[in-house]
Amino acid sequence: MILQEAIKYLKRNTSMNDNNLKSFIILFKAYQSIAEVAKKSISSFDLSLNEFTVLEALYNKESLTTQELINTVLIPNSSMTYVLEQLEKKELINRKASKEDKRKIMNQLTDNGKKEFGKIYEDHFKDLRPIFDTLSIEEEETLQKLLKTIGKEAERINHET
Repeated sequence: MILQEAIKYLKRNTSMNDNNLKSFIILFKAYQSIAEVAKKSISSFDLSLNEFTVLEALYNKESLTTQELINTVLIPNSSMTYVLEQLEKKELINRKASKEDKRKIMNQLTDNGKKEFGKIYEDHFKDLRPIFDTLSIEEEETLQKLLKTIGKEAERINHET
């Protein structure tokens, strides 16, 4: 739905046609398909995709401020507050004022959060890995480089406006 609306808008308001939107369409469709697999993968764990991405960031980084989380997982501030409250209610994270700056809130996994996420991530990895196993090692490395390149360019353009 979102993809179709975006394409209609671009066709109406730019000189874009299906051919010069092909990479965008392929990328967006791939993202939507992978996101659906990811959602299904975590659905049995009573977590939203946003909650999962926050847990994953904290699992890998151990402790992050709310702003660092927003920058890391790209969830808007208004949604992040809700996500953190839900994870705290589930006793998967705790939130404490920073020792250095009491205005900053530090977020980290609880012991239970670490244990639960370890189990969730293992299953999640098993569900998602086959998607990328369709590529050779070289193809996957090339994909990573290309996605980083277009992602950085999109960030640059976004910061200019």
